[in-house]
Formats: sequence, structure tokens, C-alpha cells
Amino acid sequence: MIKRLLTSTGIALTLLLAPGALINSSYAQRPDDRGQRPNDGRNDFRAPSYNNDTQQLGYEHGYRDGADRGRQDRDGGRGRSQGANDYQSSARYSYQASFGNRNDYMNGYREGFTAGYDDGFNYYDRPGKYGQIYGGQQSNGRQQSSGRQQSTQGNRGGIQRPPFDSGYREGVSAGQQDVQRNSRSDYRQTDSYRRGDRNYQDGFDRGYQDGYGRNRYQTDGGGYNVGRGNSGPADTRDGLGASRTITVPATQQWTATSIRVNQGDRLTFQSNGTIQLRPAGNNDAASVAGSLNGRRAPQSPIPSALAGALIGRIDSGQPFGIGDQTSIVAPASGLLYLGVNDDLLTDNSGQFTVTISW
Repeated sequence: MIKRLLTSTGIALTLLLAPGALINSSYAQRPDDRGQRPNDGRNDFRAPSYNNDTQQLGYEHGYRDGADRGRQDRDGGRGRSQGANDYQSSARYSYQASFGNRNDYMNGYREGFTAGYDDGFNYYDRPGKYGQIYGGQQSNGRQQSSGRQQSTQGNRGGIQRPPFDSGYREGVSAGQQDVQRNSRSDYRQTDSYRRGDRNYQDGFDRGYQDGYGRNRYQTDGGGYNVGRGNSGPADTRDGLGASRTITVPATQQWTATSIRVNQGDRLTFQSNGTIQLRPAGNNDAASVAGSLNGRRAPQSPIPSALAGALIGRIDSGQPFGIGDQTSIVAPASGLLYLGVNDDLLTDNSGQFTVTISW
């Protein structure tokens, strides 16, 4: 692809861009909090755009996760601790084959994670690029609609976006609108939120928090309406220390905990219960560690793990094993889900009871 740019001296430069390359001229600029135009990498408020949709999606996921990690390091007083390959752990839990080429996704994710980390670490001084990256973007040449249709569609350039991503975009837009009005709305009562499925709603919750401004977190919860009881949203960053008891039915693939975790958080688990993986009388039971007969389920979320084992997932990312572990470190940032590692759940019965502390 050939692109001509006009420099400040009036000299035309011709650049040869490889497929999927970043098109710098498509950045959208705006002043930062101090009313100054960005002039270097650390004060850069431009939102990138790629020719490659998979790279673009990777950037969006990476920015979101990198900003979480940067805020966490800043709040924990750890200083800048992002390493050159720090993004890889988070990225491997967010990639899905439906997104396209893995290398393209990882390249975009790495760049997004780096940019997000820098903005997140400096969130007291800058609002971040959430509006430019996520707010009001188009899909297949048309503005995305909200509600039930978006929770099941959410395509961009042929990529099937998870409902969580679609909700996240809508949440960012809603949060930023409330900032402009200087008033926090009850977005959970809107038609688009109520018509969406649970994944869409969880994405909306997280997007609203980021769009509204995580730098407001210490004073009003950042718009996330942190729950103080055993239900409703909770965030391990709130500094309160808490626990939550979750019932994980054997007939449901994923159960939302409504707990927002951050990469590197140490979570304590107390898990118990026995479930039946087939109708009663078939002698096919499982504890949280998995099948008591030692069998596996080839089409389960984690085929290499024992059937029926307790598993987890962050946002709409890749599943990971929990089993009978009493402590795990969150592999990524986002909303935590718990599930049962089985490929056919309709004939199951029973439940696990899991108490999570942080």
C-alpha cells in the first residue's frame, strides 16, 4: 500500500506500508488534561488504527489489560515493572481462534499492552484513550447497535466479537457520556443493558468503569457500584479485603462470580462438593479435582484436565484449571467466571460451593 504524507515543510513523503501495518495518519488527536497537544510517546493521546482487523482487536484487548496492570502497579507502589514479555501471560488467555491469525493478534496485543500500561500507570495525570479506541467505533461500515442484537453479533471486519467485547464498547461510551454530564446514571436500567446476555452485561460493567474514569475510583467507586455483600459487582482493587461464596451448578458451563480480578492478584479458594456427570446410577462422579474415575472429556473446555474439574476463565478468554487448589494467582485482568470441565452438561446434577477470598 502506498501512502503520501505532507510534512510541515511541504515536502511530500511516500511511504510503503506492509499489509497490516499501522497507519499513523489515521490517528485521532485531542489535547490532554493540561490542554496541550501530545508531542512524544509519553503524552501521546492518539488512537491507532490497523489495516488488519485481527491486529486491531489484539491492540484493543492489550490496551485494556495493560492499563489494568499499570494501575495495579501504581496503586501498589511497585514502580514501573512491565517487562519486555510481560504481555504474553495475559495475551494467551484472551486469544481465540475465531479472531484470526495468532501472530497478528499477539503483535497488536503487545503494542496495546505497552500503551495501556503507560496510560494506566499515569492515570492520575491522563484519562487514557478509551474513547478513541472503543467508543463509537463502527462495524462493517455501520455504527454498532446496542441491545440484544449486539450481544450476539458484534462483528468487526468479519471477526466474530464475543458478547463481552460488544458490551465493553457500549459501557465505555455510556461511562464517558456520564462524565460529560458530571452525573453517574443507573445504566443497568437501560434497555440495551437489560436485553443483553450476562456476558454482554459483564462487559458493559467493565467498560463503564473504564469509560467513566478509574482515577475516580477512590472517591465514588469509578462507576462500578462495588458490592459490599455476597452479591453484586466486587473488585479486588478496592483494598477492603473480602470473600465471596459462589454456587457452581454442574449443569451450567460458566457461572459469573461478579468479582473483578487483576493480573497477579492472589486468590484463596475453599472448594467442596461432588457432582454427577451422568444420570444417577452410572457411577460417574467428580469432585472439584475432577472425575473420581480418572476419565477425561475430549470436547470439554480443557480436554487435558479431568472431566468435571473446577475451572476458571477471565472475561471471555481461555479457561484455566483450578481443581482443588487453595490458592491461585490471577493470570489476567477482568471478570472471573467459574465452570465445570465437561462436554455435556445437560445430564449432570449437583453443584460445587466455592468461597473466594482476596
